[in-house]
Amino acid sequence: MASSTTQGLQNKEIQTKSPRPRGRPVSGSVDRALVDAALQEFILRGYHAMSMESIAGRAGVSKVSLYRRWSSKSAVTAEIFRLLSETKAVEDRGSLEADIRSLLEQSIGSPSAKSDAKMLMRTMGEISDNPELLALYRMHLLNPRMEQLRALLERARARKELRSGVSIDAACFMVAGPLFLYYLTLLTGVNASLPRDLARQMTQAILDGVAK
Repeated sequence: MASSTTQGLQNKEIQTKSPRPRGRPVSGSVDRALVDAALQEFILRGYHAMSMESIAGRAGVSKVSLYRRWSSKSAVTAEIFRLLSETKAVEDRGSLEADIRSLLEQSIGSPSAKSDAKMLMRTMGEISDNPELLALYRMHLLNPRMEQLRALLERARARKELRSGVSIDAACFMVAGPLFLYYLTLLTGVNASLPRDLARQMTQAILDGVAK
């Protein structure tokens, strides 16, 4: 699920050309320049291939400036995950259908969708054999998003909209699963005929599985 923070950090396609020229970003923008650079390096190279030097070079600052803020790659990555975790509660739109559709529409067809897909798939590949990154991902990204979905579905249960016997976590999987596949399809360029009203159709398919 895309967040407003993700869209802010990824408001343009990741630059694949040379790093920005060295210079001194304005003092108040150094932190943001470093986080943006670290995010780009993470997506383009991956955790293992990126380095503190490559992050500093892309940001156009000295390594000293980077180390003054974060002592290691894992500390930088934790900061990226922390910023990406800044999600706000999904607004209560009065019904499960409206809530799910609003959630899906935030991601499907958004300007940052492809960048979000790259970030998601890169993260999945990097954390699979790295317990430290896995723990950071679980704490900063997965758990907050699961709680966001649980809150949405608990509202639906309180409104008696959920089908009896469907657990909250099972319903979470049914909401998040189609979105994950959408990102995978978008990233790989697989030949799929996606309708213009994809969010509406996905919402209806989810409701068929979890709603009364």
